[in-house]
Amino acid sequence: MSNITHAPLPSWKNLAKMLWSNPSNSELSEPWQKDNEKCFWFSRSSWSLYAIALYRIQKSNKKNILIWLPSYFCNTTLAPLREMGVNFQFYPLLSNGKPDIEVCKKMLKSHPPDIIIFVHYFGRTFYSKDLVHLAKNSNAWLVEDCAHCLKPEKDIGNTGDFVLYSQHKSLSLPDGALMLIRNNGPSNLININFGDLYRSLPIINFLSFFYSFKWLAKRILQKLGVRSVSVKTDFLNDNTEIISEFSPNPKMSYLARRLLMQNIPDLDMEMKARKRNALQWKLSLERHPCSILGSLSISENHTPYLAGLQVATKQQAEKIFHCLQDANIPVTTWPDLPHEVLSNTLIHKVSIEMQNTTLFFPVHSSINSKKIMKALLCSQ
Repeated sequence: MSNITHAPLPSWKNLAKMLWSNPSNSELSEPWQKDNEKCFWFSRSSWSLYAIALYRIQKSNKKNILIWLPSYFCNTTLAPLREMGVNFQFYPLLSNGKPDIEVCKKMLKSHPPDIIIFVHYFGRTFYSKDLVHLAKNSNAWLVEDCAHCLKPEKDIGNTGDFVLYSQHKSLSLPDGALMLIRNNGPSNLININFGDLYRSLPIINFLSFFYSFKWLAKRILQKLGVRSVSVKTDFLNDNTEIISEFSPNPKMSYLARRLLMQNIPDLDMEMKARKRNALQWKLSLERHPCSILGSLSISENHTPYLAGLQVATKQQAEKIFHCLQDANIPVTTWPDLPHEVLSNTLIHKVSIEMQNTTLFFPVHSSINSKKIMKALLCSQ
């Protein structure tokens, strides 16, 4: 069985040091916060989006609002928004991952948005000046989704009215997602008073403690070498920790706050480790019999969230997926596309093809080149 976990594991040192840690919000947000940005901590970015939508409803005096999202988006993240009855409009992407602005302009006539979300996928920058202008001209709030980004880099975190990070996706945390409000975004949200809404969100202490304890117990067992029996999943139906499970508690847990404080000094090391591990996956998979039909594209200009293996067809991807999964290699697919996207194969062809033909591998710092090489050698 492979000793590579999908999720990163906390170090014994950080587990010990967190017992004496009680960080403030400003200490926690320092690596991500810029200038006069306002920061609010949630358990998941899905709750950040929920809070933004709720605030927009309050400020617009509407019973409901319309949110534009890219078609390549995780449906699980939309759970709280769906429960509150928000309407969605999904805009298509070009083959380079950027919005199809011509289609967006046509959508504007019949479906004017209240909120527009764009995503920096897998740590790469996907800035679109045209989408910024569209948001500004339509009086829509622009949400910059940096959930796949470890920290601000280049054009990441400089564009939206709201900027979202999901620290729990990249670091060893049970939960934790930062929402930043920028006063120099397209909507110039200078006098925004988000604090009252944030304080009104419930803190469900029992559920928070239960999920934190469950997460901590699992990570300790994994560090001790205890692994659960590998459960085979269907292609495009993964249920691993790479796709976050919906958290019923909106706010960040005490355990996550204390652990994050211990992770902050190691962010630069995490960045370097992720780049090294992504490169090692590329080198090792190129020689692996399961994946000879695919190729990994590695860039030195960003910090990867996952290493992606791109193939030509869905049939090839499915064959490689089952081959690697049978060999206990931690391979996943992403995302679980919304049904609105899957039901419109013509408009959202690019996003559906990306889902069907890309496989992903963990690159977090709990693994290293030797573990990757050993896992793939043992699987041949």
